[in-house]
Amino acid sequence: MTLAELIPSLGVSLRAARLDADLWPASARWGEHGDLLIGGVRAGTVAAAHGTGVHLLDGADVRARCAAYAAGFGSDAVAYSARAGLTVGTGRWIAGEGLGCHVGSAAELRTALVAGFRPERIVMSGSGKSLADREAAYACGAALVVGTPAEIQAVIARAPAGQRVFLRVVPSAVGGRHVRYGFRPGSRSALAAVEALLARRDLRPVGVDCSAGHRISRFGAFENCLRDAMEFGARVYARHGLAIGAVNLGGGQAVPCASGDDGFAVAPFAARMRALMRLAADRHRMPEPRLTVSPGRSVTARAGVALHRVTSVTVVDGVLRAGVDGNLGCGPHVDCAGRHATALIGRVSPARALPASLTGEPPVRAGGTLTGSELPADTAVGDLIAIAGVGAYHGRGAGPTVLGVGDGVVRTLAARESWERLLQDAA
Repeated sequence: MTLAELIPSLGVSLRAARLDADLWPASARWGEHGDLLIGGVRAGTVAAAHGTGVHLLDGADVRARCAAYAAGFGSDAVAYSARAGLTVGTGRWIAGEGLGCHVGSAAELRTALVAGFRPERIVMSGSGKSLADREAAYACGAALVVGTPAEIQAVIARAPAGQRVFLRVVPSAVGGRHVRYGFRPGSRSALAAVEALLARRDLRPVGVDCSAGHRISRFGAFENCLRDAMEFGARVYARHGLAIGAVNLGGGQAVPCASGDDGFAVAPFAARMRALMRLAADRHRMPEPRLTVSPGRSVTARAGVALHRVTSVTVVDGVLRAGVDGNLGCGPHVDCAGRHATALIGRVSPARALPASLTGEPPVRAGGTLTGSELPADTAVGDLIAIAGVGAYHGRGAGPTVLGVGDGVVRTLAARESWERLLQDAA
């Protein structure tokens, strides 16, 4: 018998050190009998009451991430990307911190408005905007990102007077290899796009929207993005006398999901980008634009924990392979597999830890396999598993129940769709 078995409270205290705040919500801690508490709520109690898979989202953690971005850039220069799981409840937390919102469709726009984001702080971006999406942006006064000649012509033809427009640019370091939506800065097509927008004098070209990519852990990609945007802005200023009002560096800041993953330091990032912006404006002898960002996963991912029951267990070549109920907490169109920290909850196991691989059930398209974790060798069917870092994998279509937690209170943010319906939709 181990010391942890003889003194159960010691076993809990030994496990507590494993809850890395970079991977788990800041409020997460071990409770009695190996239970996990998030926002003062017992995960085992939630699983019993709401079933599994289910997401818990720590509101205090989300607000803290918002505050970190606001401190670095100013709340008026930060907009949350709705692609990272916007619901009315999460939107209220984020809007309450003074942030704006980037949406990609009329449906996301409606959610943002109900959540309390002001229309002047909303930008509709994304490559898949339909006519109805753009019309919804026009109707409420949201800004619009345009990234193709066809989209520019559509906006010129139908946008109301005073419509705010951002031009999507693709940094040279990314080019056409990974991003197909946007103009290469300084190219003929980019300059022609500016001229087309200026030809309709009642539109308001307000800046450029530049995306460096996804899951970026180094500043260099954003520096390239900023440099290209400023050089493009200088050419536009010299040719047309138009000073770009804002440069949006987008999101894509890395979020560690498992031990050993790189993180991202927001405060040094903000200071570095602001300094480079000032230097570039001075060098090009142009007015300094506003520097903005639109983070998504880095605001909500670490606030979320998914709860699942184990449905099958095998050990193959020293790796514990477990099936879990539900599709790893995601809907059929959102892939949240990959590397995520996991933990057995509801009991303290004396067994040695094994590398673990989890597979969701039923196996709809986005199921995949989750790795980068460890679980006790005695993990069994029926055990409750917690998966960290999934706070950005809901809100886009059907998916699991999402529960907001804080101060010991549970609130429903999104209701679960039946898996039968998901399978029908995916078929």
